[in-house]
Amino acid sequence: MGERTRRLSLLTAALVVVAGALPGSAAAQGAPAACPATFEVLHDDRIGNLRLAAGAYTVTLLDSSALTCAAATDLFRQFLEDWDGRLPRPWVLNASTSTFTRGSGGTVGFSVAPASSNGGGSGGHHPHGGVCPGTFQVLHDDRIGNFAVPAGSYTITLLGAGRLPCERASSYLARFLQDFDGILPRPWFLDPETGTFMRGRRNVGFRIKADVLPPNPNGNGGGVHPTRARCPGTFQVLNNDRIGALRLPRGPYTITRLPQGRLSCARASALFRGFLQDFDGVLPRPWLLNPRTGTFMRGAGSDTGFRVKPAR
Repeated sequence: MGERTRRLSLLTAALVVVAGALPGSAAAQGAPAACPATFEVLHDDRIGNLRLAAGAYTVTLLDSSALTCAAATDLFRQFLEDWDGRLPRPWVLNASTSTFTRGSGGTVGFSVAPASSNGGGSGGHHPHGGVCPGTFQVLHDDRIGNFAVPAGSYTITLLGAGRLPCERASSYLARFLQDFDGILPRPWFLDPETGTFMRGRRNVGFRIKADVLPPNPNGNGGGVHPTRARCPGTFQVLNNDRIGALRLPRGPYTITRLPQGRLSCARASALFRGFLQDFDGVLPRPWLLNPRTGTFMRGAGSDTGFRVKPAR
């Protein structure tokens, strides 16, 4: 269980205790109440189907006796950080009314709405850290280990402004997407619930999230992956196998040609098949293998070659 899920579970348990202490009649329900401070959304964002333009938001409690403003704004922040917009149980979102409830039709929860005036933003803000000005384009559905990264445009948010340049964060993201097995190099680790990559310390790294605006690869922090042509279809490895130091569990694999190389997809597939059939895993000259990225190159530094990666 992730740290975020654990905190939400504890908060939900506390709410159950509070709700259980109240009389059973409808009259015992507290009145709705708007929190005095506004919550600042620092860039256009979304939670599932709920689009949230950058700006100040008023948070209104549905039942002021069952949930505090501090708890509601912290929940709002956590929901904004969520990678796929699927709220942790039992929380439910009604996007048409911008309302979050503990359970479908529940009375414990809160709603959000653009503030008519700025309440100072002391109710919290999102995101923490700096948002990189460009967007990162993932051209094909991909994954980093078990973390699926669908094709699309992504914003990159630095966890601590100034600790990691946007260009470096973009470079790391491209490198992680190229990794064969999804095991990040130490000391990096990934929180899949929030799409956050951290370099050993929780305040050093970056977070990615599907962008709600048209693609904009320009500006620091922008980028494109892959910078090469992916072949259509998949290559099936029928049994657990290996080529030298590269272990290849059975299953489907994508084949991506290196940029500017003249290797066709049919030729790359035939070469991969031949390398799998080799007994000792020593590639014929001049071919070389980078097992970390699953890349086969026709000579050191060559643009002719291809990369393989599990498609699951």
